[in-house]
Amino acid sequence: MSNEWMALPAGFVIATLATLVGFGGGILWMPYLILVARLEPAQAVVTSLIIQVGGMGSGSVAVIRAKKADLSLSLYLSACAIFGIPVGVWLSQWISADSIVFLLGVISLAMALVFVYTQDDCDNSTTNRVSLRQTAPYLWLSTVFAVLTGLLSMGVGDFLVPILRNRLRLSMESAMAACLIVMAINAALASILHLLIGDRFASGVVLWAIPGVLLGGQVGPRLAGRIPDQTLKEIFIYGLSLAGIHMMFNMPGSH
Repeated sequence: MSNEWMALPAGFVIATLATLVGFGGGILWMPYLILVARLEPAQAVVTSLIIQVGGMGSGSVAVIRAKKADLSLSLYLSACAIFGIPVGVWLSQWISADSIVFLLGVISLAMALVFVYTQDDCDNSTTNRVSLRQTAPYLWLSTVFAVLTGLLSMGVGDFLVPILRNRLRLSMESAMAACLIVMAINAALASILHLLIGDRFASGVVLWAIPGVLLGGQVGPRLAGRIPDQTLKEIFIYGLSLAGIHMMFNMPGSH
């Protein structure tokens, strides 16, 4: 494809935003791959996942080295997510192109609204660590959201960040760091399963995108430590909203 090189700057921008605010890169990669790179949905899903392994993996290394991540929490959530990913991979074989993009848009807008209307405590106090016992009531959500990773290449961070932030009172930076590791592990497993069932990825796009996401994956976590918590929350909300609106009104079948 003549426009494959565009995946390099796109990879840098998407990975920086994703690792900065805890998005799963699939929210941004899927519209790019379907609407710009003109990939078929099944190919776009596995291509997105493989690229995310690079971007989220790079971001995970950055937050682990900076000691910003709660590894026990990340591994706990990842273990629960393992059960949902194969279900999503199976479902992806039966969903149409328009349905995939529309679902991404609807889910993005829904999660932005949840984040907006979830009330914070009055004292606005946050913590950088939570016990696994505190996390236990929410573990099933990791399994449910992981279905969307296998189905739409959508990262669980889009859903878990608001829960960790508003329910468990984790700071945005800590919530994002934990979710980066979960998403890297999930993307790796989902990629393997898609390849095992015969799905193919766009190798040219991946080769251009990986250098961009590796760099962006290092930049995002560094910026996160310098941006106020409330600002990160607003970026999260606006980013989800814009991505959702764009996908809902720019589906392949609408042109």
